Amino acid sequence: MEQAAAQSSSTELVWPPPPQKARIQHLRTISNLNEVASEQGFFSRVMNFLFGGTESRHGFVQPVGIAVSQSGVIYIADPGANCVHILNLDEKEYSVVSETKAGKLKSPVGLASASNGYLYISDSERKEILVLDEDLSFQFVIRNNFVRPTGIQIINGKLFIVDTGQNKIFIFDLNGKFISEFGRRGSGDGEFNYPVQLCARNSIYIVDALNFRIQMCDVSGKFAGQFGGIGNSAGSFANPKSIALDSEGHVYVTDALMDNFQIFDSQGQLLLVVGSKGNGDGEFMSPSGIAIDANDTIYIVDSLNKRLQIFRYMK
Repeated sequence: MEQAAAQSSSTELVWPPPPQKARIQHLRTISNLNEVASEQGFFSRVMNFLFGGTESRHGFVQPVGIAVSQSGVIYIADPGANCVHILNLDEKEYSVVSETKAGKLKSPVGLASASNGYLYISDSERKEILVLDEDLSFQFVIRNNFVRPTGIQIINGKLFIVDTGQNKIFIFDLNGKFISEFGRRGSGDGEFNYPVQLCARNSIYIVDALNFRIQMCDVSGKFAGQFGGIGNSAGSFANPKSIALDSEGHVYVTDALMDNFQIFDSQGQLLLVVGSKGNGDGEFMSPSGIAIDANDTIYIVDSLNKRLQIFRYMK
């Protein structure tokens, strides 16, 4: 892949533009959740239940985090609406979770979907992780004197939790039992300044936001490398937000100030930059959460545009 700007045609929006081989294609933009539900009546009933009959909030409010289940269900954390939106595009179904037996969601920001259908929700204001089963029934809460839990991921059957407030990564089993932790505040190897999200394959990649870099480590937290740096040019970061990997191990990083996502190889060499500031397809205003499914479909929360953009990696 090579760095390039977008090229629009009557049929597709791709990066890089012709005559180079296209690697990223824009598929769809969802801004009005009315597009998802199969019937207006069903959608209206959901919104009436949530918002007392108002028709002014038929969409996202402040979407930030995202996860996609193995069955293709999309979960989007929306702290502005104090809820998690649930989209099933194949079945044209939409629903929300705003309250559980443990109480109301206050500031859901991070999501992780397990292979058994369990959904893990980090709520930065409640300072805990809420766990729901595949039917969205409440199961249990993970508490560990968190200060500000944000990004969460399931890696090798364990739950990794980024505590931005403590500049640490906590590791639990999927039943909520504490295993270990690593990290402290600083700018050195293995130290963090406002970490916000992580992902993994052979290495764990951690968005170390206010050090303006991606740090790599092994599953125990041992430092293995880094890339990036402060700046507003390709290959650097101004406000990195989230991170994901495609099937070939390419590293995707969203940047809320550069209004794009950048793609790197597994060692941090820049391959491609996608997007620019704006509200058109393939443009962003503060992109935040990113998730990539097993089919290399790329889901990006376009936060200030209050929408979801969907792309695919073309091998």
